[in-house]
Amino acid sequence: MKLLDTSAWVEYFKGSTMGEAVKRELSKEAATSAITLAEISSWFTKNKGDVSVAIEHIKRNSIIIGLEEDILVESGKLYINLRSSRTKIGLIDAMIYMTAQIHGLSLLTSDSDFRGLPQVEMLG
Repeated sequence: MKLLDTSAWVEYFKGSTMGEAVKRELSKEAATSAITLAEISSWFTKNKGDVSVAIEHIKRNSIIIGLEEDILVESGKLYINLRSSRTKIGLIDAMIYMTAQIHGLSLLTSDSDFRGLPQVEMLG
């Protein structure tokens, strides 16, 4: 099972070629970090889409993993470590990546900020 990054969901909803790879993952079992729901809500609002339909689709088609204390604490540490070499990576990205790490999942993403990290599968 893979954890789908927000960027993977965006590609899926855009119907892009990379989104087709996400669609294949959804035919298996996939997971999504709860924080991704906030990012998707923001993206759909910015792009004048139906937020509620998108969120329901994500919830129906993936397992939502909550932000437990260990994820939050370890994400803060990871964020500081990653910022020394990846100046554009954000705290939310660290939270998503740490969710995958703690749950033993690979992260499926199109976000280049994750490139080269262990257990990351890049789309495209």
